[in-house]
Amino acid sequence: MIMKMKEAGIGTQYKLNIRRSVGITTTFLFSLGVAKKAVTKAFENAGLDPLTVAQNIIRDLTIELIETKAENASLKTEVKILLGENTEYKKQEQFRQEKIAEEVVKYWRSEMRKEKEKSKKKDKPIVFLSADGLIYREPKEKHHHRMDINSCRGKFLLAIMANKDYTPTQRIIEITGLSSRKSVESASYQIRKDIKKKLGVTEFIDGYQDYGYRINQGVIFKKA
Repeated sequence: MIMKMKEAGIGTQYKLNIRRSVGITTTFLFSLGVAKKAVTKAFENAGLDPLTVAQNIIRDLTIELIETKAENASLKTEVKILLGENTEYKKQEQFRQEKIAEEVVKYWRSEMRKEKEKSKKKDKPIVFLSADGLIYREPKEKHHHRMDINSCRGKFLLAIMANKDYTPTQRIIEITGLSSRKSVESASYQIRKDIKKKLGVTEFIDGYQDYGYRINQGVIFKKA
């Protein structure tokens, strides 16, 4: 059963539940734009006119990013069935039909990966730090928090901001002047709490006493 749905960053999508065997159903997600690009590319590589691909066939192609060969094989079978409605496709010899179906799956996977990466980037909140210690995200007037950059917490934030990987807890103690691992943990907790309350960004800092701290990778944090 095909259902129309909407997903931020990807556009209009369709969902289809396919019963693979007794009691097992797989859900595929796809967008028409990605489907059309995948089919068009496959037809072009096969030397066929991509304009001969009917819109209803593109609409019915249901592919999600698949990682295992077994699932790819099953998915290629579904694609072959759907493409079988196309006159130009039916004229081709079996080995060419196989190649076209493989190309559709290949390009679909590639395009879906790109779409998902774009979506992930768009979903990441962007947080800025000004030279005078103002931490904010847009709209700035609504989402901001002031911090003394020369304080222990300010030095802690600058230390982990400068390092994409975890900054060891002992190194943070040396840089900030915080007295212990427990005080570093408390500073991290308070910063997270303030950023969540003032900016609406959850889990701003990621880390633990044992191996260090860093800015959460789900957040883009940079100097204004």
